[in-house]
Amino acid sequence: MNQLLELVPGIAFFVVYFLPESIAPFLNSDNRIYWATVALMVAVGLQFILFLILKRPITKMMWFILIVAGVLGTMTVALRNPLFIMWRPTVTSWLMSAIFLFSYYVGKTNVLKWLLGDQVRLPDRLWRQQTLVLGYGLLASGTVNIFVAYSFSEQTWVTYKVYALFVWPVLFAIVLVIINLIEHRKNRAQRTL
Repeated sequence: MNQLLELVPGIAFFVVYFLPESIAPFLNSDNRIYWATVALMVAVGLQFILFLILKRPITKMMWFILIVAGVLGTMTVALRNPLFIMWRPTVTSWLMSAIFLFSYYVGKTNVLKWLLGDQVRLPDRLWRQQTLVLGYGLLASGTVNIFVAYSFSEQTWVTYKVYALFVWPVLFAIVLVIINLIEHRKNRAQRTL
């Protein structure tokens, strides 16, 4: 349920951006990105309020997204420059990537285990592998986002973002499941020896 609620701001952005002018005559090609950005910021704020009302835990990631969406969204609308909101997914992904990779290569505490260790039990080796996969995966996600933002039209970038909302998490999940299956088979093979 929480994961579905976390998709709502991105979906709100997409829906407002692609609303036909017959339904929303105030939208035109010059201002769609700004209205969609406002919708994103409102949806993030409402999501936060809903979590508070439902007494659901507000994660560190939600705080981070609220701050980044608020700052870059406000800059997008106030300065009338869509590049700020286009950078939001890249900033978020790259910062998370840096945290995961720093945790993997330098840190004494595995940040992924610190975030999820109360909910999931895994051997330390798996925590390390998953941290590495997510670190490089988020680096790739942010890089692809900014490449699309600078190389293609605004409309193409918005369409990419909607698909990316679903595709990147599924790709991460597939890779993590494969890693877990390989680890499980290794453990089973060692037990039979």
